[in-house]
Amino acid sequence: MKKTIFVDANIVIRFFLKDHPTLYPQAYSIFSKAESGLIDVYLDEVVAAEIVWSLTSFYKKRKEEVVDKLEKLLSQEWVINPRKKLLLKTLSIYKEKSLDYIDCWIFVINNYLETELETFDHRLKKLI
Repeated sequence: MKKTIFVDANIVIRFFLKDHPTLYPQAYSIFSKAESGLIDVYLDEVVAAEIVWSLTSFYKKRKEEVVDKLEKLLSQEWVINPRKKLLLKTLSIYKEKSLDYIDCWIFVINNYLETELETFDHRLKKLI
C-alpha cells in the first residue's frame, strides 16, 4: 500500500511561491515523490482554505492565480481527498464570484448536503 503524506498549508505555499532556499526544495521533494508514484498527498479542506487565505491576504496574490495553481494541484491523481470534487467546485465559484472562499465552501457543502442555509451574508444569499 502506498504511503500517504498529509501536507500542511506551509508546504503548498512554499511550493507555489518558490521563495525559501531550504523549504522550497523540501516541498518540491514531496510533490516530486508523489508525481513519481511513490506517495500520495492528502490535501484537507481546511488546509486549502488556509492556502487561499494566506496567498491572497498575506502574500497579496491575485485570486485567479491562486485558484489556477490549486486547481492544477487538485487535478493530480496523487492528491487525494474524498471531497476533491467539492473543493474544485468551490474554487470555481470563488474565481467567478465576489465572495470569500469560505462562503463559497459553505454554499457548495450546503448544496451537497441538501440542507437549508441560513446566513446574514447578503452576497452569499444571492447564490442560494
